[in-house]
Amino acid sequence: MGDHKGCSIRHTVEYGIDVVYLENELLKVTILVGKGSEIFEIIYKKLDMDILLKTKNGLSAYKERNLHEQRLTWYSELYTGGWQDVLPHRGIYEDIEVTPDMYGIAATLPWDYELLELSSEIVRIKCVVKLPVVPLYIEKTFCLRSNDPTIYIDETVENTGASEMKFTWTQHSAFGGQFLDEHVEIVLPDCVAFHARKFAAENQADLAQFEEAVDAISLVNGSKHNLLKVSPRFANEELFITLKNVSQPEVTLINRKKKVAVRLCWDMDSFPYLRYWYKNNDDLYTVAIEPSNDYFTNWEHSLAHGTYLTIQPREKHTVWLACKIYDVNE
Repeated sequence: MGDHKGCSIRHTVEYGIDVVYLENELLKVTILVGKGSEIFEIIYKKLDMDILLKTKNGLSAYKERNLHEQRLTWYSELYTGGWQDVLPHRGIYEDIEVTPDMYGIAATLPWDYELLELSSEIVRIKCVVKLPVVPLYIEKTFCLRSNDPTIYIDETVENTGASEMKFTWTQHSAFGGQFLDEHVEIVLPDCVAFHARKFAAENQADLAQFEEAVDAISLVNGSKHNLLKVSPRFANEELFITLKNVSQPEVTLINRKKKVAVRLCWDMDSFPYLRYWYKNNDDLYTVAIEPSNDYFTNWEHSLAHGTYLTIQPREKHTVWLACKIYDVNE
């Protein structure tokens, strides 16, 4: 674990991106302030283990791209893994619609930041950005406390425009790294799986026929997949599904062999649904657990079923999330 005592902060620039490292005795968290203020790494220092997905190129994907001059078109362009704030995911402001080619504007551009607190007991920063295209102003704080293996996140979005805005919002937290393997078990709250993409493609009214139990998800090839399990690397599997009727805002991923667990908690009132993305091939090995306020993939369906947030001019909306890494003894 090393001899790091208390909380600390360090700033550097990599490939033109401002990077802030928050650290305590147990965690080292890398925040790409210059790229969406997203979390790039959460390292559990006891095992020197990153719990988040990394793509092969990492930040070198930005070697030829100055985000101050040309922001990304959407959150997955030049994807590096980690945890993106897909805000807005979809939405509409007056006659401006957030379409699929511009999802997650907040994750496409540099933010600013300031240090709010620093002592041996706590480190806390505030990251801020005013979005282009739509009138949203965002403040996001990240906090570590001494000897606490949890990263705490609080976020406030404000409508600075003259009209209301409707939007969906997703936290794209993709787990992987040295943590993920076939020994990982996923503990989901009671919920129902929903084939959102199939529903959008077939455009039928009966939601129930697109629902399944989480341990028996029908795949395109006719086989079944259990969302609570992870296959060994290079299984050539992929799925995306959404989860509704979520009973509580907590998901735990437990690696029984490495005896370590990751617990993601969130604001249930703001994110009542989950989006679940699993990819296991030559390029990526990840399970993404994504708190969201929407379980559809089509904006018209979101509007029809009320799965979006509306904020009025000058109104603010605040959410919280937390991610904890800890030992398990069983």
